Amino acid sequence: MSVGIVTDSTAYLPKALVAQLAIEVVPLQVISNGTAFNEVDGITVEQVATALRAGKSVTTSRPNPDLFVAAYENLHANGADSIVSVHLSSELSGTYESAVLASRRVDFPVDVIDSRGIAMMMGFAVLAGARLAANGAAHADVVSLINRKCSGASITFYVDTLEFLERGGRINAIQARMGKAMDLKPLLHMINGKVEQRELVRTSEKALARMVEIVSAAARIKSEIAVHHVEAQAPAEAMATQLMMRTGVTNIEVSPAGAVVGTHVGPGSIAVVVSPQV
Repeated sequence: MSVGIVTDSTAYLPKALVAQLAIEVVPLQVISNGTAFNEVDGITVEQVATALRAGKSVTTSRPNPDLFVAAYENLHANGADSIVSVHLSSELSGTYESAVLASRRVDFPVDVIDSRGIAMMMGFAVLAGARLAANGAAHADVVSLINRKCSGASITFYVDTLEFLERGGRINAIQARMGKAMDLKPLLHMINGKVEQRELVRTSEKALARMVEIVSAAARIKSEIAVHHVEAQAPAEAMATQLMMRTGVTNIEVSPAGAVVGTHVGPGSIAVVVSPQV
């Protein structure tokens, strides 16, 4: 039995690994000034940041279920007997719902998993599942591994302003207004699939230093760590260097977040994902 793996574009997987492991990636959309763009190859996070700074309207949209049907059928046509489809938190997007609807339209087994996360928080789980599937593992074993990776992962992120999260309805408006009124820098995390404020810090420098402390406490030598950013390459790389020194993890990839995440967190944001080895 061969197991195919599907995810969505907010996993932000390295393209080389997507090709190597034959992962199907279904894109979300970004709507900028009324025009819809495919997140994978239609718009960059830099273009989104420019639009946000200019005060333009930028929103995001779930994939049409037809795209999931096409992804499932493509893998099935290429030898997959069953599919595992892993997606960003259903608390943040209707993407999971679209995948579930699509799974009911095909005549082979599809398990749709709500990662309760985003970015490499689910990306590490997708890669682990794809590697296991490539080695001939049973469908149930692939599902089990992905679920364990997702449930054990964490994300901590810094945003320069809560404006964009509030605008997109991804954070409590009262929390956002408190942060702005007190001129504090927020550190956020995800709890049960929702973005929640973890703490408020006086300056961006102190916020980033606090992030290093939080992530170092959560990580182990055998953890996998990824750093994402939106137009914050230098501080993101500095954070990765500090984390390697503090945690003993020797390979931390630093990469831009995509256009969808960029739309909701805005320029200057940095996120760190920790995923356990299971």
